[in-house]
Amino acid sequence: MSESTSSNSNNPSDLERCLELLRPGTSDESKFIGLTLMSDLLQISQDQETMTRFFDNMDFPFLDRMMQIEESSVPKEAGVDATTIRSIAIDIMTCFSTHWELLVKKEFKDRVPTMLSLLSVRDATENSKKILKIMVRISAYPQVSMILTNPGYQSSIVAYIFETFDSKGEAHEDAMMVFKRTFLIIQEGFKQNPKIVLQITKDFLPTIMTRISKPFSVLSETHKPDILRMLTESVAYLPEQYMQQHVKEHAVETRNWVRNLKSGLIQLLSTRQAPTTRDDCFKLIGLLLQRLGADWIFPEIPTTDTILAETRANKKSSPATLVHSMESLSLTDAEIDKKFAALVVHLACVEARVLMDELADELSGTAATTKEGDVARQAKVRKEQVLPLVYEILEVSIGYLVLVSEDDELLKRGLFDATALLKVQESLQAAFSAVLDYLLDLQTNKDGTPEKLVSNMTYLASMRILSVWLTEDDSLHAQAVALFPTLEEVVRLCKSKSSQKSLVRLLQPILDRFQELSLD
Repeated sequence: MSESTSSNSNNPSDLERCLELLRPGTSDESKFIGLTLMSDLLQISQDQETMTRFFDNMDFPFLDRMMQIEESSVPKEAGVDATTIRSIAIDIMTCFSTHWELLVKKEFKDRVPTMLSLLSVRDATENSKKILKIMVRISAYPQVSMILTNPGYQSSIVAYIFETFDSKGEAHEDAMMVFKRTFLIIQEGFKQNPKIVLQITKDFLPTIMTRISKPFSVLSETHKPDILRMLTESVAYLPEQYMQQHVKEHAVETRNWVRNLKSGLIQLLSTRQAPTTRDDCFKLIGLLLQRLGADWIFPEIPTTDTILAETRANKKSSPATLVHSMESLSLTDAEIDKKFAALVVHLACVEARVLMDELADELSGTAATTKEGDVARQAKVRKEQVLPLVYEILEVSIGYLVLVSEDDELLKRGLFDATALLKVQESLQAAFSAVLDYLLDLQTNKDGTPEKLVSNMTYLASMRILSVWLTEDDSLHAQAVALFPTLEEVVRLCKSKSSQKSLVRLLQPILDRFQELSLD
């Protein structure tokens, strides 16, 4: 429809006649005629004055029915078919949505469930595309955007996203935009009024995470990487306190969707995947580690005897058919936890070594000529997003290793037996040996001056995580001592500059640990 800045091009008598036909209380036949006339008038003008008059005179329950009308309900004298009427009704809602003063009104908001119920990949018209454009507009206005946290509304959008993974296209991208913006809307609302947002969205997280995680856990699901990216990009917006509160209030639902996510991640991490998919796996694991705590990777589980009893019982009842989920693979919750923890720790150690190799290539300059475009962007993502999350996984793994080594009872009922724990320790040793080698290379490089290191986040994060490991394991002490003098200079520089003094609190404990090493 073309737009105009003035309503003067409308014939006043046509406008008044149309408004009279649409007014609540007139017959459906009159309203049919009014809708078609309104459609013609909107081709000429969509200015605010005209649209407000239409809005104020609209019989919205009738418009609701017209958006869903079937051919059998169309009067013979209407002169149009059901498809045309549905399209006219959606076009009218589209026109209303271009004026935020109308978009935020109750009459408009009440039409959202009807519009979302019409989303379909089999829609031969442009209605689904138009509806999603309307949702994009809704998501942009704080006065109305919170309605998108309705779990029923989001379930419709998620269903459309899943159905269009193969075709993608503009409508798919709009649906993805609305989905991700909804998490951002929660984040912004939670900052302003946590209590109200928690109340409004009390069913949002358990419903949506369950809806998304179910297909993610299915072995035959070919769009796992797409679902993974969807999860990673949305969960990143959720505040830790918000998510922890929901987890506390929805323990059963959380247990179910956590199980599904672990199942899907096990499948992805156990098979060859594109580098970006592997990175997304670590992003999601790290994001949930931040929000759910160490229990996400290292939960308390039953005794070994109980696990074996549950496994035997589960195997007796499992059908010998094609498996579609971890449950069909006869894995109990406890076994999934064991497999997930072992896989995550081992692969995080491997990933740390790979990342150190990539960083070493940057230092030597061998990567400078090969990384261009998408490859360069992904390298930046790995350095700035994946590496910090891998370090968080390593840190919580060290904590678990220490906890288990000091508690025989926990070792007996823990995720790993003595042999598996030794393998974990060996994997961690290899990872931190790679971190140490990188740091030794860095401080002898032209970028290894205290002036540059003080603003090098990779250096600071690597020194911190290495100091955590050195506190618990002495196998690298002798080599690590060489890092102390440079670190001492960096701390001295921070203390001398007011702009860097905030770093002293971070670096001083690290320096103290390295100083202890140098005195040994």
